[in-house]
Amino acid sequence: MRQPKGEYGYIRSQRKMYALLTAIGVVVIATLLIVDRYILEGNVLLLLTVLLALPEAQFLVKYILYRQFEDGNEGFYKRLEAVSDQLVCLASLAIVRGKNTLFYEAAVMSDQELVLLINKKKERKDILAYKENIEKLIKPKGFSTKVSVYNDEEAMYRYVNEQLIGTLKHVDTDTQVDLAHLLLGQSV
Repeated sequence: MRQPKGEYGYIRSQRKMYALLTAIGVVVIATLLIVDRYILEGNVLLLLTVLLALPEAQFLVKYILYRQFEDGNEGFYKRLEAVSDQLVCLASLAIVRGKNTLFYEAAVMSDQELVLLINKKKERKDILAYKENIEKLIKPKGFSTKVSVYNDEEAMYRYVNEQLIGTLKHVDTDTQVDLAHLLLGQSV
């Protein structure tokens, strides 16, 4: 089942889809080559085979792209979603910024703050770079949202549950939705 972008399981569903499309394409191309070579005994289907190889290469590249990412902890994502209905939660965001692809396991946003989770193996300098890149993405679009990046699930959960939840009085849902759309639009 295909998951929408920003939902838990999106990366896994994309990986499966592109693996399946790659496998089907390889089988179709191999079949066309065999039929062309041994049954038709000519180059009748060669042009079609070559033209089919181009989208097949795209499917393979996308599969390789999604192969490098893993969905985060599903239990943690469910806990974040349960904190408040006034928060927008997104999962598995691979955001392309120039030559860099930044992967965020989870994102929680109010209208005033964006809290992101990256891989726990990332160091402090990585956290600062991830934060800076997101700020460079959202500030030019007119968002004055505070950005916080964590590499520890429990520290992020405590912050969201104890601090961020306290700022939810009169939430501007339009700002939240616009910010979520911006992040999803930049995600692969």
